[in-house]
Amino acid sequence: MNRSDFDNLVKETINETAQLLISKGAEYAGNEDRLTNFKRGAAHIGVTPLQVALIYTSKHFDALSTYIRNDAKGMEQILSEPIDGRIHDLINYCFLIKALIIEERFKQISKTGRDAKPRDQLQKF
Repeated sequence: MNRSDFDNLVKETINETAQLLISKGAEYAGNEDRLTNFKRGAAHIGVTPLQVALIYTSKHFDALSTYIRNDAKGMEQILSEPIDGRIHDLINYCFLIKALIIEERFKQISKTGRDAKPRDQLQKF
Protein backbone atom coordinates (compact mmCIF):
# COMPACT_ATOMS: atom_id res chain seq x y z
CA MET A 1 0.00 0.00 0.00
CA ASN A 2 1.48 3.33 -0.99
CA ARG A 3 1.74 6.25 1.42
CA SER A 4 -1.21 8.16 0.00
CA ASP A 5 -3.53 5.16 0.21
CA PHE A 6 -2.34 4.44 3.74
CA ASP A 7 -2.87 8.05 4.81
CA ASN A 8 -6.40 7.92 3.39
CA LEU A 9 -7.05 4.64 5.19
CA VAL A 10 -5.99 6.20 8.49
CA LYS A 11 -8.21 9.25 7.96
CA GLU A 12 -11.20 7.14 6.95
CA THR A 13 -10.69 4.77 9.86
CA ILE A 14 -10.44 7.61 12.37
CA ASN A 15 -13.63 9.14 11.00
CA GLU A 16 -15.50 5.82 10.98
CA THR A 17 -14.38 4.84 14.46
CA ALA A 18 -15.24 8.27 15.86
CA GLN A 19 -18.76 8.07 14.44
CA LEU A 20 -19.15 4.56 15.81
CA LEU A 21 -17.88 5.58 19.24
CA ILE A 22 -20.32 8.48 19.39
CA SER A 23 -23.35 6.49 18.25
CA LYS A 24 -22.65 3.45 20.42
CA GLY A 25 -21.80 5.70 23.35
CA ALA A 26 -25.33 7.03 23.50
CA GLU A 27 -26.71 3.51 23.21
CA TYR A 28 -24.58 1.95 25.94
CA ALA A 29 -23.93 4.81 28.33
CA GLY A 30 -26.54 7.51 27.79
CA ASN A 31 -25.68 11.18 28.02
CA GLU A 32 -24.04 11.48 31.42
CA ASP A 33 -21.03 9.26 32.10
CA ARG A 34 -19.59 7.74 28.94
CA LEU A 35 -17.93 5.03 31.01
CA THR A 36 -21.00 3.98 32.98
CA ASN A 37 -21.42 0.74 31.04
CA PHE A 38 -18.08 -0.50 32.39
CA LYS A 39 -18.88 0.71 35.89
CA ARG A 40 -22.25 -1.06 35.93
CA GLY A 41 -20.65 -4.27 34.70
CA ALA A 42 -17.94 -3.99 37.32
CA ALA A 43 -20.50 -3.55 40.10
CA HIS A 44 -22.46 -6.58 38.87
CA ILE A 45 -19.54 -8.98 38.98
CA GLY A 46 -17.21 -7.45 41.56
CA VAL A 47 -14.29 -6.36 39.40
CA THR A 48 -12.95 -3.00 38.26
CA PRO A 49 -14.32 -1.07 35.28
CA LEU A 50 -10.92 -1.47 33.63
CA GLN A 51 -11.18 -5.25 33.93
CA VAL A 52 -14.63 -5.16 32.33
CA ALA A 53 -13.23 -3.10 29.47
CA LEU A 54 -10.47 -5.66 28.97
CA ILE A 55 -13.01 -8.48 28.85
CA TYR A 56 -15.10 -6.63 26.26
CA THR A 57 -11.98 -5.83 24.25
CA SER A 58 -10.74 -9.41 24.34
CA LYS A 59 -13.84 -10.61 22.50
CA HIS A 60 -12.91 -8.52 19.48
CA PHE A 61 -9.23 -9.39 19.76
CA ASP A 62 -10.16 -13.08 19.81
CA ALA A 63 -12.29 -12.67 16.68
CA LEU A 64 -9.41 -10.88 14.92
CA SER A 65 -6.98 -13.61 16.03
CA THR A 66 -9.27 -16.28 14.64
CA TYR A 67 -9.57 -14.36 11.37
CA ILE A 68 -5.77 -14.14 11.06
CA ARG A 69 -5.24 -17.83 11.92
CA ASN A 70 -7.89 -18.90 9.41
CA ASP A 71 -6.44 -16.61 6.75
CA ALA A 72 -2.98 -18.15 7.28
CA LYS A 73 -4.50 -21.60 6.75
CA GLY A 74 -6.36 -20.47 3.64
CA MET A 75 -9.69 -21.28 5.27
CA GLU A 76 -12.99 -19.74 4.29
CA GLN A 77 -13.92 -16.94 6.65
CA ILE A 78 -17.34 -17.24 8.30
CA LEU A 79 -17.95 -13.92 10.01
CA SER A 80 -20.87 -12.73 12.11
CA GLU A 81 -19.75 -9.18 11.32
CA PRO A 82 -17.15 -7.75 8.93
CA ILE A 83 -13.57 -7.84 10.21
CA ASP A 84 -13.41 -4.05 9.73
CA GLY A 85 -16.06 -3.77 12.42
CA ARG A 86 -13.97 -5.81 14.84
CA ILE A 87 -10.92 -3.65 14.11
CA HIS A 88 -12.94 -0.46 14.63
CA ASP A 89 -14.25 -1.83 17.93
CA LEU A 90 -10.71 -2.64 19.08
CA ILE A 91 -9.57 0.88 18.28
CA ASN A 92 -12.51 2.35 20.17
CA TYR A 93 -11.96 0.13 23.19
CA CYS A 94 -8.43 1.52 23.36
CA PHE A 95 -9.92 5.02 23.64
CA LEU A 96 -12.33 3.85 26.32
CA ILE A 97 -9.60 2.08 28.28
CA LYS A 98 -7.48 5.22 28.09
CA ALA A 99 -10.41 7.25 29.43
CA LEU A 100 -10.88 4.81 32.32
CA ILE A 101 -7.18 5.08 33.20
CA ILE A 102 -7.25 8.88 33.04
CA GLU A 103 -10.38 9.03 35.18
CA GLU A 104 -8.85 6.75 37.82
CA ARG A 105 -5.63 8.78 37.92
CA PHE A 106 -7.66 11.98 38.25
CA LYS A 107 -9.52 10.50 41.22
CA GLN A 108 -6.23 9.51 42.85
CA ILE A 109 -4.76 12.99 42.37
CA SER A 110 -7.97 14.64 43.59
CA LYS A 111 -7.68 12.67 46.84
CA THR A 112 -4.31 14.31 47.46
CA GLY A 113 -5.82 17.79 47.21
CA ARG A 114 -3.71 18.80 44.22
CA ASP A 115 -5.43 20.77 41.50
CA ALA A 116 -5.59 18.77 38.27
CA LYS A 117 -7.89 18.31 35.35
CA PRO A 118 -8.56 14.88 33.78
CA ARG A 119 -6.96 16.06 30.55
CA ASP A 120 -3.71 16.77 32.43
CA GLN A 121 -3.43 13.06 33.15
CA LEU A 122 -2.59 12.39 29.52
CA GLN A 123 0.92 13.56 30.31
CA LYS A 124 1.32 10.66 32.77
CA PHE A 125 1.19 7.94 30.09
